[in-house]
Amino acid sequence: MIGANAGVALEKLFERAILDNAATGAEQRCAVARNHGVAVQDKAANRPLVVLNISSYLFRIVALFEFGTDARAIEQLARATRSPAKLEGQALRDACAEFANMLCGAVNRSLCKQFRHVGMSTPFVLENTCAQYLAMLEPSLTQSFTVSVDGAEWFGLTVCTCTADGIALDFSADEVVQEEAMSGELEFF
Repeated sequence: MIGANAGVALEKLFERAILDNAATGAEQRCAVARNHGVAVQDKAANRPLVVLNISSYLFRIVALFEFGTDARAIEQLARATRSPAKLEGQALRDACAEFANMLCGAVNRSLCKQFRHVGMSTPFVLENTCAQYLAMLEPSLTQSFTVSVDGAEWFGLTVCTCTADGIALDFSADEVVQEEAMSGELEFF
């Protein structure tokens, strides 16, 4: 079970990570819209989902990112990841995975302030049709967001939070201290 405070805290952590990393200049405006349901934009487009897990003994967060593939979205991704302007094929998938990893890494670091033994997977890619099976995870909470930069839709994010049997997860966003902003540094363990 996930308490109301924990749901709000998780939403704030993901929103903060997005706002801190999505806009690539002071002139850009980033907006995070909350959705109902899964944030898979276009099942017919067969765009890949980039998936990461953040886990502890108490919970597991499954974050699914679906990036737009139009020229403007790819250009924004290239700027955000400091990649060459021309992203296609494997380079595009790698840039999507790198950006998703950056966002989840920020959330993971924040959660480490509140919970011991929090870890994060490496990004992996699934077909977007896999999103229809999220209910099989039996999440205690599903949150969905659409991220736009300068009015253009960039990516969708669905966050499923599962708790261990018999665990009531509740914490406040105020209790989670945001670590000083880091932008894309590698972490060695």
